[in-house]
Amino acid sequence: MRASLPLLLCVGLVGCQQRGSDLTGQVLFTANGTFDAQADLRRREGKGMRSVEWRSKPPLPASAVRVVYDSDARPLAWQMTVERPTFTPTDLRGSGPRPVDTPRGHATLFTQGRLNGVLLVRSGPQEFTLLTRAYAEQHDPAALPAFRPAP
Repeated sequence: MRASLPLLLCVGLVGCQQRGSDLTGQVLFTANGTFDAQADLRRREGKGMRSVEWRSKPPLPASAVRVVYDSDARPLAWQMTVERPTFTPTDLRGSGPRPVDTPRGHATLFTQGRLNGVLLVRSGPQEFTLLTRAYAEQHDPAALPAFRPAP
């Protein structure tokens, strides 16, 4: 029995993957609030909107991450800004990317997979923003044409 205990522990640890161990999973877990307890700053923005920000230990491989969300519909209505990421938007493109134009410039709309319906826009040379259609409907209507189906 004692000899099998280390074997069981080893098998058990190998079978337990860290939640959000893949990049897309980490993005979605961050957007949905899984890592909020470790955030450096939590704010009420007004009109039912809230934000969380990580600077000292971001949940994504980046120098800072900020999520603004509708407190009544967080899984549906959120915007995430990623500053100085050590990954590229291309690393997220396993989800059926479609190039689109927005008032902010060229962007990518994910059309399938776990990021289906999420728009990725470069917001600076070392920064990009991800946002959902529900967030755009409420807070960034100029981005809505990018969510239209392809002709």
